[in-house]
Amino acid sequence: MATVNGPTNTADDLRKDLQSLKDDVARLAGQLSDALAASGEEAFGGVRDRFRRVRDNVGDAVHEAGERSRDAVTELADAVGATLEDNVKARPFSTLALALGLGFLFGALWRR
Repeated sequence: MATVNGPTNTADDLRKDLQSLKDDVARLAGQLSDALAASGEEAFGGVRDRFRRVRDNVGDAVHEAGERSRDAVTELADAVGATLEDNVKARPFSTLALALGLGFLFGALWRR
């Protein structure tokens, strides 16, 4: 006896095919989501690494600039000290008179 595909067999086949298609789409969406998440994490990791390198470079530059400015201030203080010492040795009475005059001026201003 020959079997004839009736409407019920065709509807069942369509349901199975649709369910299979839904499962395939869900699996594909999951794989796509995983791939995007992985590439997003890689991109974020790359940005994070670049940010760390920039931060370290800026920190090094700031540290180096701090050392240079400290050295410059030290040199300036040494130069001023040497100049004052030379002036005191060259003109001791003029330096003493200047110090007394400045002390008197600051004292008068401080009183007010």
